[in-house]
Amino acid sequence: MKRISELFFLLLILLATLAMLCYPQAAYDGACRGLETWITHLLPSLLPFFIAADLLLSLGFVRFLGVLLEPVMRPLFRLPGEAGFAVALGFTSGFPMGAILTASLKEQSLCTPQEAARLAAFTNNSSPLFLLISVPLSMLHQPQLGVLLLSAHYLANLTIGILLRFTAEPCRQAIVPRRLLRTAISQLQQYQAAHRQSFGALLGQAVQKGLDSIIKIGGFVLLFSVLLSLLQASGLLNILQTFFAALLKLLHLDPQLSTALSAGLLEMTLGAKFAAECQTDLLQQLMVISFILGWSGLSIQAQVNSILAGQQISSRLYCLCRPLQGLLAAVYIPFLTVLFPHIFSVNVWQQLYPAAGNLPYYLLWFFPLWAFAILLCLSVLFRLVSRLLARPPLFK
Repeated sequence: MKRISELFFLLLILLATLAMLCYPQAAYDGACRGLETWITHLLPSLLPFFIAADLLLSLGFVRFLGVLLEPVMRPLFRLPGEAGFAVALGFTSGFPMGAILTASLKEQSLCTPQEAARLAAFTNNSSPLFLLISVPLSMLHQPQLGVLLLSAHYLANLTIGILLRFTAEPCRQAIVPRRLLRTAISQLQQYQAAHRQSFGALLGQAVQKGLDSIIKIGGFVLLFSVLLSLLQASGLLNILQTFFAALLKLLHLDPQLSTALSAGLLEMTLGAKFAAECQTDLLQQLMVISFILGWSGLSIQAQVNSILAGQQISSRLYCLCRPLQGLLAAVYIPFLTVLFPHIFSVNVWQQLYPAAGNLPYYLLWFFPLWAFAILLCLSVLFRLVSRLLARPPLFK
């Protein structure tokens, strides 16, 4: 199987090389667009976070935070308290900060490889600035929709994080110290005493690691931008559009959104832009954009896989959760529209599926109960499956 996959990737590389020779202008334009995206958007927004996060890790702040968050992270996600640092910065900094911090926690033996794989599966998100400004303001020209997209995106991630706890082995119960803050400060002081380094050395290491990470990300952005241009120039992108158009028609959604899905398969930003430019119903636009943001594109997935592979962390769980997060984020959109009655004044179910239009719109106000019930059913199903798999066979 491994030999077949190696031959398959070799064939893809050969085809991509031939396509660059056949369509040199498209390859050049794609490389320029990818380089511009990296310089103008990713470099200034991510590099300061990379440096600051590495300094916090080196100064022992994660040990301090781990003691404070242990009573929350263990029962909720079955993860150590130090993982809360990756959750917090992953949700506030954007791709691929969650993967970088997860790899750093694994490198410092603050989590096991299995815990790191589960942590990476739900801590790689779009940044709040992208969700609150870039998509709603620059693309949709309706800034009030940013809260809707952000809520759906983060709810989908948290749902996956809670569901993944049922795939983990039962862990010890969190023991809350009587003097939690004093214990956390003590852990911080012990770490700093055991890892004494000058601030200049720490800063130099943080800058070097940050530059290594941002250069690697830039290479992936440029590569997938070239691939997308080659697919457009060769006409292969039209095949993907035909497939997605048939799928959208089956789901009673506008087939025009197939262009956005085919582009979003590779690159998230371009897919969201195409969906915003499509002349169709706003609710359908938001659902497709939310799915693309959850899927995050093969470009970002390749970045995350590369970072995790550096610490021998399996990325299989992360890849399996990408389509699930996209589906959850898209499904959450109609429920959350009840928070915006001035925009969605009619029954959203009637817009999507006229046959279900008799559903009272006020029932959407019970969205937290619906979400809790779905989560409870899924968790029970996960628990039953894990118990059945753990039973010894009836016949040997």
